[in-house]
Amino acid sequence: MEVWFFKLAHDPLFETLGTIKPQEMNSRKIQDEIIKKATEYGLNPNQKGYVSSNSANLIGTVTSWNEIERELDNGQGSELRPDRNGITKFNAIHSSSALCVNNFALLKYSLNEFTFLNYTDFEEASFEKKLPTGISIPNLDFYLENKKVIIGIESKFTEIFTEKLPNKGNNLEKYLNRKELKYLPASFMNVINHYVSNTEKKHLDFAQLIKHTIGLINAGQKCEKKPVLVYIYWLPKNWFEFNMFKKHNDQIDEFKIAISDFIDFVPMSYLDFWNYYGIEETFKETVSEMRRRYELNI
Repeated sequence: MEVWFFKLAHDPLFETLGTIKPQEMNSRKIQDEIIKKATEYGLNPNQKGYVSSNSANLIGTVTSWNEIERELDNGQGSELRPDRNGITKFNAIHSSSALCVNNFALLKYSLNEFTFLNYTDFEEASFEKKLPTGISIPNLDFYLENKKVIIGIESKFTEIFTEKLPNKGNNLEKYLNRKELKYLPASFMNVINHYVSNTEKKHLDFAQLIKHTIGLINAGQKCEKKPVLVYIYWLPKNWFEFNMFKKHNDQIDEFKIAISDFIDFVPMSYLDFWNYYGIEETFKETVSEMRRRYELNI
């Protein structure tokens, strides 16, 4: 699929910027920079990087929070509820859910005013959309649908800093050769089996993306619409200076090749997203707020 976004995260910068030697990244350092940026924006996080309420983590252009709150509350991640230690995930400065809401809320309420992946005239836009696979019911961070296509969007912020095995806790193994998945092409099991047996820790959450792919294929067959999986992720402006982001990009390319026969997979960074929508009159103000809130160098 040809996408109109700037492919910033997949340009050959490592070849053209030969004077820059990628370095290892201190994840604590980048967390501190993210908190510092949020404080400069006007937020008042505590020492652990959490604000006092859900709404305190939203940018000013987010409206109709009550409806969005209901959608988030239906998700499986318990984003809005305090855990046993009194910590609410959504209130974290580094919350990927808050990042997603801040970026996509305006699209949710401007269905007839934007084009996404060359598609228009959307009829549904929702957060925490459930798309059953037959084995589980994963939630997509954001979801768009029109008469021709269903688009599932998975958003990441600081989660990619931590590597993990694709089949951690037999996360993928339960999907192998199940009659509930007979709607999948037989060759799809080769993809699952490959990552079940993979013993290399990854920055990219292959298991989650595979499950979202399955859910979208299932939903697309039922409604006779084309399924598309979008993976959108945060990067610092100087991402190319760090090995971790290079590894993450390589893993994105690996997944795109592995899944290419089954679904259109579209990776993009939030930098790409802002570059595109920053020139759209309807979204200029929101993108400006996004950059003030999230765009930084490490």
